[in-house]
Amino acid sequence: MVIAKVSGLLLLLGLYFGLFVLGPWYADIRVQAVLAGLLLGLHVLRHGLRATWTAMAFVLPFVLSLLAFGVLFQWLELLGRTDWIADSLIKSLVFPNSFLAVKLALNAITFRDIVTLPLPEGLGHSSIVLKAVLEKGTPLLHRHRFFMDLSPHFDGRRWARVYRLAGLIVATYIGLYRETEKTQALLSHRLSCTRKPQ
Repeated sequence: MVIAKVSGLLLLLGLYFGLFVLGPWYADIRVQAVLAGLLLGLHVLRHGLRATWTAMAFVLPFVLSLLAFGVLFQWLELLGRTDWIADSLIKSLVFPNSFLAVKLALNAITFRDIVTLPLPEGLGHSSIVLKAVLEKGTPLLHRHRFFMDLSPHFDGRRWARVYRLAGLIVATYIGLYRETEKTQALLSHRLSCTRKPQ
């Protein structure tokens, strides 16, 4: 049953990328807009409005950057193209759609599912650690972002926002690395305590 569930989720994710990211409906803005509405609605039903807003706040800077570059490249007529804005609009839908699709699929796979799957011991441990770290990643990112915004270190500096963003990326990377180490140590300790003596 668990194998069927995980296989079905991976198949749906593969179909999504095959049809809406790498396939025929990538450039159809109406299809992407409808898909965005469906994925947002599903995320609200599964995780609530607050979690959905947090997820969208995470991808919003990337979406705004895509749109800003599209407008700039259109104005410059970069590479002789005049479709930069249209291309950016599509990407600004495809990116959050892909983020939500992957997030929903991964969240649907529980720790119990991972433990039940007939995985080799090393792969099973790595899967548990990966899921635990991914769940800690979003709160960690928001915590670092909050403190970066409070920090007076960048005030008055040129490109202060860029420095804050770079600091946020480095801090989050270090934080995730430490969380991975702690989670691995905790999992190893618990397994050593629960293994039956030979």
